[in-house]
Amino acid sequence: MYKKVLTICFCAVFIVCISLPLVFTNLKDGVVSESENRYLTSKPTLFTEEGELNKAFFGDVESWFNDNVGFRDEIVVANAQIQYNVFHQLSNNTDYLLGPKGEFNYATDDMLKDYQHFNLKEEEALKKIENSYQFVSDWLNAQGIQFYYFQCWDKHSIYPEQFPISVNQYGDSSKTEQIISILEERTTIHVVNPKDALIAGKSQYETYSLYGDPSHWTRRGAYIGYLELMGAINAENDNKYKVLQESEYDLSLTDQGSTFFGGVHEVNMLEKFELLDPKAYETNEKLTYLAEDERHRVFTNDAVDNDTRVLVLGDSYVNSYIIDDLAESFHETIIIWGDHTKYMKEIVAAYQPDIVICENAERCDRTGPMNAAAERIQGLRDD
Repeated sequence: MYKKVLTICFCAVFIVCISLPLVFTNLKDGVVSESENRYLTSKPTLFTEEGELNKAFFGDVESWFNDNVGFRDEIVVANAQIQYNVFHQLSNNTDYLLGPKGEFNYATDDMLKDYQHFNLKEEEALKKIENSYQFVSDWLNAQGIQFYYFQCWDKHSIYPEQFPISVNQYGDSSKTEQIISILEERTTIHVVNPKDALIAGKSQYETYSLYGDPSHWTRRGAYIGYLELMGAINAENDNKYKVLQESEYDLSLTDQGSTFFGGVHEVNMLEKFELLDPKAYETNEKLTYLAEDERHRVFTNDAVDNDTRVLVLGDSYVNSYIIDDLAESFHETIIIWGDHTKYMKEIVAAYQPDIVICENAERCDRTGPMNAAAERIQGLRDD
């Protein structure tokens, strides 16, 4: 009798468990999953917008059910937390890796090759890079335009101790270090390399965050990079340009820890670095060439005592972190995304800069576009 009652109770609990998710299935469209930060699949339709029979109807039903079945968010969160806390993995984030003490790292396949030194360049390729950068620099200098190469580094180069110990490095130099070496040793280009300053800053600050965005430097790291860049520019211009001091920022601490799939989050208190009295303002109406790219920006600053126009060919290391700071020093500051580097000739003709800064994140190898820029300026190609 006892065994029969136990069996009935078990069956009842089982039926309730498999029924509740069906009962609580989401029936609304346009719902956002907080745990996954995306819209859930909308209800399937038997006919397409053109009035034809939807041949993918049954597949759409399956996708809709998988997304909207009851308690899905709770299951996703529970699985992500188990993966993170028990197995030390980030669920559904293949480009994010945890370090020896759980530190967040960003590492695409190409970045892993950077870290492991599996993508070194041959001497012939390095020679071409050397010639291209020197040619472009000379071409700009002949027009009275100063040229600077600004190298930004990914976290694994500044904090290798936070990278997974299961990933081995081979040799002493990376591809980026090869490029920096030839530019510093074989050309007359002004190379701005803040790597040593970023590493030195680790003793007092997080120059790249422990649990924050692992794909960029922190605001403190960005400020160190900004100081290195402005120092190099001022060294060539008799300290002509204003350099922002820490006292000109609100350095309030905020939680900038990243939140990953399933709500995985670690608190990471970092400095915010917000300018107290900015003088520069955006004037994107001045964009002419390549104006359709929404990443491009122009700043005007009428408060400075110079008429210098600076053109940055760069990426998010500048655009998301220090472009506003740079704009405080110059009358006009323009950023064009580095992917357009091969159009150097047209960009310079359109914006007539006094200073050109080519900035590259370590994971963004733009030596190919620079080679193309040099060839296009020489009339060797027109693509």
